[in-house]
Amino acid sequence: MPLGLPGFLVAMFLIFMVDAAIFPALPELFVVLFFFLHEGLAVDPALWAIALTAVGVLGDLAGNFVLYSFVHRALIKRGKMPRAIESAMRRWTSFLLVRDERVILLNRIAPAVPLTGAFIAVHGWRLRLSLAYVAIGGIVKYGALLALAGWFGITLPPDTALFATLGFVVALIAASLLLARYRRRSVETTP
Repeated sequence: MPLGLPGFLVAMFLIFMVDAAIFPALPELFVVLFFFLHEGLAVDPALWAIALTAVGVLGDLAGNFVLYSFVHRALIKRGKMPRAIESAMRRWTSFLLVRDERVILLNRIAPAVPLTGAFIAVHGWRLRLSLAYVAIGGIVKYGALLALAGWFGITLPPDTALFATLGFVVALIAASLLLARYRRRSVETTP
């Protein structure tokens, strides 16, 4: 493995940070793919899952904090936040079942709020609580995914375990996108 253990952890951190701050990078797929490298890296799968979850959550926190800081300091405090974007963000959350920091937890099930750090800044959500929700949601989501991957790894042959877990992740992503789309359409058609 050319990257080695530290290299994979840094790569995981950067993937999660980019996903949180810039554009969707499908971190669920990466966390599963990285998990199945544990044999090649000669790492205990349980310890590797814990390390991946921790590094992923740290990347999520860093990405959200960087985006929040940029939007808050460079745009909102200086009065440079485009009104059209701010208005669109406020309208977007007005359609959601939950309109405060708790939406961050729901975001782990169905992607409702992209670029969460920007929403935290625009809505004036409590930063510490928002980041706590980012961490809690990440620990639960990625911990559960990696527990499933570990279970598949124990009960199935290695290649089958990888494809079964990836299939589950793809189905989860598709279902969450469909759920978000359905919710958006149902809200848009409600008078």
